Amino acid sequence: MVKINYREDQLPIISYESGTMAVPAVPGAGKTFIVTNLVAKLLREKKHGNSKILILTYMNSAVNNFKGRIKSILQEEGIKEENSYEVMTIHSLAVKIIKEKPEVVMLNEEFSIADDLQKNIILNECIYKFRMNGGERAFQWFLKEQKDGQWRDRMVDAWENGFYDLIGNAIGDLKYKEISPEQLEDIISVGYKGILKIVLPIYKEYDKKLKQNGLLDYDDILILAYRALRIDENLRAKFQNKYRYIFEDECQDSNEIQGKIIKLICQESNNLVRVGDINQSITGTFSSSDPKFFKEFIMEADNCYRMDMSNRSSKDILDLANRLVRYVTSEFKQSECRDALEDMEIRTVPSGMGYKENPNPDVYSINTKRYQTWSDELKMTIKYIKGIKKKYPDKSIGILVPFNDQITQVAKELMEEGMDFEELGPNALSKRKILNYLSYIIDFLINCDDIEKLIEVLDKVFIHSDNEQGKSDFIAILRQYTVEDLIYDNEKIKNIIIDISSDVYKGFLNGITILKEILEYSTVRLDILLLFIGDKLNLEKEDRSIIDYLAFYVKFISNDNINTNIVDVYNLLSNNKNKVFNHIIEVAYEMDGYEPEPGSITICNYHKSKGLEWDCVFLLGLVEFNFPDNVNQKFQSDKWYLKDKYKNPVAVVKSEIEAIFTGELAMNYMYKSKIDLINEKIRLLYVGITRAKEMLILSCSAYKDKSDIGKKNKEQRPCIYINEIERYINQRKKDVNNNA
Repeated sequence: MVKINYREDQLPIISYESGTMAVPAVPGAGKTFIVTNLVAKLLREKKHGNSKILILTYMNSAVNNFKGRIKSILQEEGIKEENSYEVMTIHSLAVKIIKEKPEVVMLNEEFSIADDLQKNIILNECIYKFRMNGGERAFQWFLKEQKDGQWRDRMVDAWENGFYDLIGNAIGDLKYKEISPEQLEDIISVGYKGILKIVLPIYKEYDKKLKQNGLLDYDDILILAYRALRIDENLRAKFQNKYRYIFEDECQDSNEIQGKIIKLICQESNNLVRVGDINQSITGTFSSSDPKFFKEFIMEADNCYRMDMSNRSSKDILDLANRLVRYVTSEFKQSECRDALEDMEIRTVPSGMGYKENPNPDVYSINTKRYQTWSDELKMTIKYIKGIKKKYPDKSIGILVPFNDQITQVAKELMEEGMDFEELGPNALSKRKILNYLSYIIDFLINCDDIEKLIEVLDKVFIHSDNEQGKSDFIAILRQYTVEDLIYDNEKIKNIIIDISSDVYKGFLNGITILKEILEYSTVRLDILLLFIGDKLNLEKEDRSIIDYLAFYVKFISNDNINTNIVDVYNLLSNNKNKVFNHIIEVAYEMDGYEPEPGSITICNYHKSKGLEWDCVFLLGLVEFNFPDNVNQKFQSDKWYLKDKYKNPVAVVKSEIEAIFTGELAMNYMYKSKIDLINEKIRLLYVGITRAKEMLILSCSAYKDKSDIGKKNKEQRPCIYINEIERYINQRKKDVNNNA
């Protein structure tokens, strides 16, 4: 057995044997390392007896990570306990519970799970159906009066996304309150004028569609799993006996019902270890997670040991993160937000003791930048990045922005400079590639006698070559032929004058062969046609999964509308605003996680940066609107395009649901939602800061566009955090210079 040199903050954790233990851990503390080694230790010492150890997390990529690490440790130590532990997501556990005894919650064994993508597909179609069948007037009623047609169109586009979020949140809240569509219909009497009156028909249709397809969504399986454990004593006992220990990772992202499921299973053994970081809880405004549940566990656990050392970042960056914590917890003017961050100071790892030590750059490498326009902020950021790449070619760089559309804007700037980069966003051109490929192929199938459509699909999908001139000359030759000549006349293909060993000719020949097979394939089942095309394109795993979800989408809408045809499929594929496709791309490319390589450049939004780290990080867009600090500022949750009474519709619906659930006047959800958003934005900034290992640049700009300069109502004020950070940085630089 290899002797591991544990740090002082890890020693009490690795010594754990039984009971409940809370492990609050700072960014870069090594949570996965300590959990995997503790699990291996318990297995080595056979503390689990005849039962198993269960490790729960929230991402499939994390599941694979834990499995791989534990397996590696056991193999190194020759421990034969591969069947004595399980790693899964909380939702996988819920499914396992339900499948043990589906009859307890009145299900048969044939049910399937609608994952987030399938839920997105179904809910979007239910909303579309509501609007097409008389609901459009209700949908548009919430919008402010606007005579300008162009602005009216913008408002409708924005409300389509906001309306989806509103309905999704409302249905989730209703389910967690165990209010079915039928119960909601009974509660909402004639004359009810709240938003729930509009939610009801969509909720009914969504519930019906799930049942028609034999599906449960993620909310359903958590609710039913908890209900099954609560109702059936034998089922509960079976899972209590099956798992002697439960470890929960990232538990700051847990919600109430997840915690209840875990506590029921741990009731007999009382062996529960929950690991997380309250300061990295950044999903509450778009999910039911709440860091308060981890806070409660910290207070009630038998033991609480804090992993407060981090070797990820330099001391300067950790000091800055600690300064943000002190500022928020003790000086923040919006007093309700002073507990947004847990007051846990990050310590550097002691040097000279054999641990992996903190980076130690030669100079103080934290700066703030202020620009006149967002365009200036982009261009100057790229300029700085070029300088860093030239001086430090092996340093990884992360560019963090508030919104997904800004990822695309940064990407365009990098492309113009000829720089390689990775986009972690749904609109990345490389990730939309398969949708574009399918669009070109389907367009050709619709216009199969059009030589230009054939040339387009060959050019875009099949012929890939660095010889652009040779490719251009070859395509010019193809225009001399008809589609029938190229697809079905082998002799004419042979007569095309070109180097048959070239990439251009090989791509052409492969394309012609595949397109001929696709043309001859049946179009009766459009979903099966998509799967067939996917098989022929020999796709990577992520693109393969996109095809699978697209097939489900097409099957779903075809079942709903038997007149769906191949032109409808093309229109879906060619719509870049399609929310479903954006979601499909985003999830498909995160299945195995992402790790920045040395020398790489990554663009992502602040939320997607969690769990990642770079040598150098740029934090853009640090203005009040993106990072508010008091309830009187403009808020993203306040929809500019809605009537004042409904400008925060999610908060209004929460208030309505609470009122019908309790029968009492609900709390001020408008106010609470603003406090919650401020709290989450504080934690989001903390996450951004702690992604950096050596260098950190924070920036903001006074105006979005050049045309806005000088207009008071268009000015973007810098957020209070960058002001505070700038004061701190300037003082630190003075201290460094004085000590030099």
